[in-house]
Amino acid sequence: MPDLRDIARRTQRALRRRRRLISALFAAMAVFAFARVLAPPPPDTTAVAVAVRDLPGGRVIGPGDVRVVQMPTSLAPTGTAESAETLVSETLAAPVRAGEPISDRRLVGEALISGYADGLVAAPVRIDDAEVVSLLQVGDHIDVYAAQSDESSSARLVVSNAVVVTLPQFDDGSRDGSLVVLGVTPSSAAAVAQTSAQGPLAISLRG
Repeated sequence: MPDLRDIARRTQRALRRRRRLISALFAAMAVFAFARVLAPPPPDTTAVAVAVRDLPGGRVIGPGDVRVVQMPTSLAPTGTAESAETLVSETLAAPVRAGEPISDRRLVGEALISGYADGLVAAPVRIDDAEVVSLLQVGDHIDVYAAQSDESSSARLVVSNAVVVTLPQFDDGSRDGSLVVLGVTPSSAAAVAQTSAQGPLAISLRG
């Protein structure tokens, strides 16, 4: 016949072990709950379209060039797109790095000339002499000339005192000339577009 005292001792030891386990479990739950109370709430996030890879300036954005990520709202740049579709077919005004948010100031459009004189538009212009363009900096003022078909005639002034808004860089060295984005009046933009379709353009830097 089993010793009742031995059974009682074993039962008490088992209960003590269970009590210690239960106490440890409750203590862990209390610490976890306390930590949750003290932890700051997760930050608000915003959908932001970023470049999938390094993209050159002047590139027309395609569907595979951008993707959407979640970024803390406080860190998201102003003017960024919330969907990739919004940026498709837009033209980059300057190079962007992989993972860089693409804002409206990175695109050829009205936002690009924000802060310049009222009434200006952004006009991409291809200049025949890429080496001359390499001397330019954003903010420079230039005159744009059209070469005359008659070699005896001097070049014709197309736009005077245009401001250089951005200087896109292309990876493709086979392109003729170099692209410059100018801040000009709408009438000057139309004149540049018409003249560039007729022949090469050249520039001179104003003092």
